[in-house]
Amino acid sequence: METRGRVLACITAMATLGLPALGVAAQCPADDHKGTETCIPANSAANTGLNRPPGAHDDVSSGYAPGDLWQAGGQVWRATALTPGAAQWTAVPTPHAPADTFGPHAVFAGGPTRMVSTYSGPAVDIETTAGGQTVATTLNIRPDGMLDTATLKRVLAARDAGTFATVTRVYDQTGHGNHIVATPGHHVVHIGAVQVSGQETLSWGEINGPGGFVLPQTLKVPTNSFFFGTTGTYASSNSGYSAFPVPLMLGQQGQEFKVFMGSYTLDGFVHVADMRSPDQRTDLIISNDPAAFGLSATPAGYRLENGNNHVVLGGALSGGAFSGGYIGYNADGGNWFEQGRNTGQWTGIVIADQAATAGQEQDFEAAAAVAGNHMPQLRDTVVAIGDSRTEGFGLSDGTNWPYLMQRYARYKSYNFAVSGATTKQMLDMVPAAEALARHPGRKVAVVFGGFNDHLHQIGTGETVHNLGQITSRLKKAGYHVAFLDETMTQGAPRKALDNAVEDGKIPADLELDLFSTGEPLSDVLDQTKWLADTTHPNQAGHDIIARNVWQNIANFLGQ
Repeated sequence: METRGRVLACITAMATLGLPALGVAAQCPADDHKGTETCIPANSAANTGLNRPPGAHDDVSSGYAPGDLWQAGGQVWRATALTPGAAQWTAVPTPHAPADTFGPHAVFAGGPTRMVSTYSGPAVDIETTAGGQTVATTLNIRPDGMLDTATLKRVLAARDAGTFATVTRVYDQTGHGNHIVATPGHHVVHIGAVQVSGQETLSWGEINGPGGFVLPQTLKVPTNSFFFGTTGTYASSNSGYSAFPVPLMLGQQGQEFKVFMGSYTLDGFVHVADMRSPDQRTDLIISNDPAAFGLSATPAGYRLENGNNHVVLGGALSGGAFSGGYIGYNADGGNWFEQGRNTGQWTGIVIADQAATAGQEQDFEAAAAVAGNHMPQLRDTVVAIGDSRTEGFGLSDGTNWPYLMQRYARYKSYNFAVSGATTKQMLDMVPAAEALARHPGRKVAVVFGGFNDHLHQIGTGETVHNLGQITSRLKKAGYHVAFLDETMTQGAPRKALDNAVEDGKIPADLELDLFSTGEPLSDVLDQTKWLADTTHPNQAGHDIIARNVWQNIANFLGQ
């Protein structure tokens, strides 16, 4: 399969098949993975079991809770009663745009999509390179609410080969004038690389490098009453290359708030930092399928949401104010951990100067679900545990193989892989996977690692033991475990791991070998599929892994 030039996470608005009574939802072409472009997530017809209105049997025994949302065909329902066999779901009127529910308290809302329903005007400024010269372009939100993609396509077609369209400014749609600009010297956020539900995104990735946007000092929020939300996707649920990603930093060094994933422990949970502590773990795990993420600061602590998952981190927050900050960039972290790349592919960003009420949280999630064709009702789960070859070392815009695999079906996706992780560090990712396993639904875990143990001179006995522990715990939690054999890279413990699977020391349910002689990724010197380091698959290689892994787990997920 050839490298894809763009990743589209749901293009082409078309009516949901088999749901004539519902509205229109953005969909991927059903045969998208056969074309030259990729659409993520898959057409909703690929998940026909839940691409419908909720019914009486979508109850507590199916894992739903009061207040859960369900979206199909552009309509949203909320669970009001979940008695077994007699569940009740009520239709929810949704705001026209995700920021509408916050009214004048939205102090920033922006992105490549309409985040405020009355807005038309400039959305983003971008830079491209054509003939070696920098070309600046402004992309507008048209009066019909759509981005001027014709202009974007024109400048993308004219750019020099191998270059990107970089976002230098995101305009504030709220009228407050809090436009955000690219971090000086770190213009790394792309547009025209990834779409979600037919909408362009602000996309980060490992090879993009560290960078993001500066929040102006005119943007002020109380330290104990604010809201931050994103719509779109995250390509990782864990720490990024060399360090953790920081989607939001408010305030200045010594008087600041941060939200980040994974921390130094690589645990896969969302963490926050404030004046009380630089690292507080929450119980929320960010999914990598399309979903809204929101965080509210309140006098009693923090509330976080991601789709139908809601958690609270208690603890009194003192009064005060934050001014300015950063989006997607850890500016004051020092040389080592300022390298944490953000992992978002965002259609929009919202910041409000008061905490969201329960009703506003629902409105934000519901509006985002309609705009982005999110399906918070999904039950099946796929998790990936591994190292840089799963995280996406050397790739731009988060297009790693677990992310790309979503083009084949709709499910909850979680990528816990971290660049440089040894098998001992991979063990630290298992508790997050175990926490996810408490939810009903079919569950698949894909494990791929071991090479970094060789680099750290860890013996194969310990490598086998750790991978055996990972596999055993995942199986005990209810996962169907697929184990990827090691590559042909020099020094990889390929034979030892293959023998361990055969002997039952790594008790996987399924062993996948994509790297032996005759397999598509056998030749690590083939730079059409591998980076020059002979260790990491390039974009074409990730495409191949995504396709082959999916072909081997699809039956278990009923696809």
